[in-house]
Amino acid sequence: MAAPQTPGPDRAQRSASAAGRRARLVASGRGGSLSRSYSRMVGLLKYALPAAGLVIVALVVAWPELHHTQVDISNPTERPAAVAGEIQNPRYSGVDEAARPYTVWAMLAKQVQDQIFDLNRPKGEMKLPSGLVLNLDAQSGKLDRSSKSVHLSGNVTLRRSDGTTMVTDAADISLADKGARSSTPVTAEGPFGTLSAGGFKVEQQGDVIIFTGPTKLFLKPGADKAFEGTPQ
Repeated sequence: MAAPQTPGPDRAQRSASAAGRRARLVASGRGGSLSRSYSRMVGLLKYALPAAGLVIVALVVAWPELHHTQVDISNPTERPAAVAGEIQNPRYSGVDEAARPYTVWAMLAKQVQDQIFDLNRPKGEMKLPSGLVLNLDAQSGKLDRSSKSVHLSGNVTLRRSDGTTMVTDAADISLADKGARSSTPVTAEGPFGTLSAGGFKVEQQGDVIIFTGPTKLFLKPGADKAFEGTPQ
């Protein structure tokens, strides 16, 4: 009886080589899969990270406006509680002589006298007799509760809901009768065109704007129709 033959060196080497090739193929397949997954992840992060950064910045900027509790400073007999002398998110509101509402609010306020508050980044909204709304915006302001008035300064912007916008350095606003005036240069833009003047007065409960001083007016084509049925 012949003895069983043992694999020769060549056959053993061929088997080992085939096993090595199979191992390399498996490793290569896994490496390619990992490489493709890594590339997809890098590509995704390239767009996701900047987008997430923009969202975070937007939330930081908008957080005080979206999540805050306003402190009412409307009552002339009350002295609002302040932290380190400052009132966070103050709000002053009331109604004018014709019972139309107005509201003034700010990021910060400091009560400098019994009825007077310094405001940081004040804003305001007033309802006009015509049904239009006048919005106010400035860098700083001084609110007088006794006279129901506010002095605005620094990039003062008045926007009327008919599309008229005025920008000046300072303005005095009477909340009680919706009057306003400024003796500093003003630029205006609206359905009529563009205008620059030495100052302005707002009369008749906010429906009439009178520009004072040297005035330059550039009318848009058809501006006469833009004025039809609207306050002047």
